[in-house]
Amino acid sequence: MHNLSTWSFAKKNLSRRPYRTFFLILAIMLLSFFLFTGSVFSLSLSRGAASMSNRLGADVMIVPEGYDPHVDSILLSGKPSTFYLPDTAMQEILAIQEDIGIESISAQTFLATLRASCCAYPVQLVGIDYESDFIIGAWIKNNIYHELRDGEVIAGYHVSGQPGDTIQFFNKSLTVAARLEQTGMGFDAMIFMNRATIAELSREAERISGRPMRNDGSLTSVIMLKLKPGHDSVEAAAEINRRLNTKGIYALFSKKFVNDIGSSLRTVSLIIKSSVIVLWVMSVLIVGLIFSLTLMERRNEFGILRSIGASRRKLAALSLAEVLMISVYGAVMGVILGNAAVAVGSPYVAEALHLPFLLPSLSVILGLTLSAVVLSVLTGVFSAGVSVLRVSRADIHTVMKGA
Repeated sequence: MHNLSTWSFAKKNLSRRPYRTFFLILAIMLLSFFLFTGSVFSLSLSRGAASMSNRLGADVMIVPEGYDPHVDSILLSGKPSTFYLPDTAMQEILAIQEDIGIESISAQTFLATLRASCCAYPVQLVGIDYESDFIIGAWIKNNIYHELRDGEVIAGYHVSGQPGDTIQFFNKSLTVAARLEQTGMGFDAMIFMNRATIAELSREAERISGRPMRNDGSLTSVIMLKLKPGHDSVEAAAEINRRLNTKGIYALFSKKFVNDIGSSLRTVSLIIKSSVIVLWVMSVLIVGLIFSLTLMERRNEFGILRSIGASRRKLAALSLAEVLMISVYGAVMGVILGNAAVAVGSPYVAEALHLPFLLPSLSVILGLTLSAVVLSVLTGVFSAGVSVLRVSRADIHTVMKGA
């Protein structure tokens, strides 16, 4: 027995009991899978919410009355939409600019497209006032050293096309001037251009917009407001609604929007974390029970090994080697499946949850992968530790009892 390799002997023991080995590996694999995917999805939601909170930029958003939930879906999922504020909306806001404490104003125009050369799905086109914009600039990946010209676009992170490439909408070719950094929000699936360009596109697509643009592209869908220091967005939105709500205008303060999303995020994260904790406890109990029953069934085997010279330490080492092999196999398989699930399923998760979703960097994913493997292996060893300890302390007569 002293000349036998502990690892080779353990491997033969596992192969002799394929069903038992399979279910033990499956238990560790599921634990590793959910530890990894739960950590990635929870972190992605947190990063997406932080990105939204830090970069939304506007203190108040002006939208058409009745469209405030619609704007939420646009910002979060990039759902293609076309709607407009009343013609006098910008003049109305400018008239009360000083009373409300508005520091900056930037208008945006939405136009939905059915298809494009860059995408396999409909996309949201957004016309911006490039000079006054304080929203999109925070995400520009490659600096633009000139004003956004007619016929140029800024592509969202998920839109195909690099700077200098040409994409087409409504039979009009446009040049990609820059790309946005990943935001985890609907901005990733949007394409931005100046107001003159979107006006020209809209005139080509009146059947979709339902209303032609003015030649100067001044028709607006959303007006973003940035307040002067010391002014409260809640009070400003309430004052705008008090004065202008009867004119088809609704003010939505972004703090409420962010807080609502934050509340949903905390709920989802709590569910994910609770599920992972419950799964961990169940894995400890299940793996520990299976190992305990397995070692009890092998009393005769251990008795024979002790009778031919195997020490208690050798039996404990053999049992521990089996536990380690099972745990490593299961943990590695679990994180491999977990990485595949994240790669394939993250877009569907983001769409289903309707929450900002921003995957962590590759280095963080690798760190989570390693952590899931280590924790899963430690869980397997810990859950079987009591049984292994019993083997190391058992007397030969006790082990042989019942043989």
